[in-house]
Amino acid sequence: MRLRVSLKELDAPGNNSTKNLLKCYFLDDESADGYFEVGSSDGNTSTNDDGVKRSKTTTRFPAHRFMLKANAPMLYELFQTDEDHNQLIATAHITDIKPDVFRILLLYVYDGDVPDEQLKTHAKDIIDAADKYEIVNLKLAAEVAYVKSTPITLRNVYENLIYATSKNCPLLKEAVTEFVVDNRLVPKIPPLFGTLSTNSIIDTWIEQAMCLLCCHQIIR
Repeated sequence: MRLRVSLKELDAPGNNSTKNLLKCYFLDDESADGYFEVGSSDGNTSTNDDGVKRSKTTTRFPAHRFMLKANAPMLYELFQTDEDHNQLIATAHITDIKPDVFRILLLYVYDGDVPDEQLKTHAKDIIDAADKYEIVNLKLAAEVAYVKSTPITLRNVYENLIYATSKNCPLLKEAVTEFVVDNRLVPKIPPLFGTLSTNSIIDTWIEQAMCLLCCHQIIR
């Protein structure tokens, strides 16, 4: 079954009728033209009748290429032609995302929304997955949920600082920076630094905080 949907319709803001129609295709096996096999890569596998080895914890998700192409191009690329460019790949395998997190990722592709409770519960995993597959708005929504639900403390400030930098999370970086400054983990900026840009000052704070916190971790 082939589905033809205008990309303009997919991107049209406030088009609730189109949005509801597209959401109906979420996990719809009958109309799917591709599948994701999502499971761990811990070596715990079984061999099917077709001789293909799959993780025993694999979960199968039906998908539609037109949705992926419009809203998650990197996921769409997983279904492109094989190495010899002879045929489209029917099943894409993902081993580094938990099935329940991937379901949230796929739901966002179809619906453009995720329940707040799911964002809060799986925030960090969603950030990781959305960052890898460049689903920018989902990553931002998960980052907002993470910052709101995770108080920055002396116990986790170092971990969150490294994470914010590695995943390019500006909101989390800002929250960590405020904690570092409020708790005087780095010296206050003297007047002569007033000509520096805010970003330069923040980067200086973070570099100093990372050095201090690294020393603290080693000593402890």
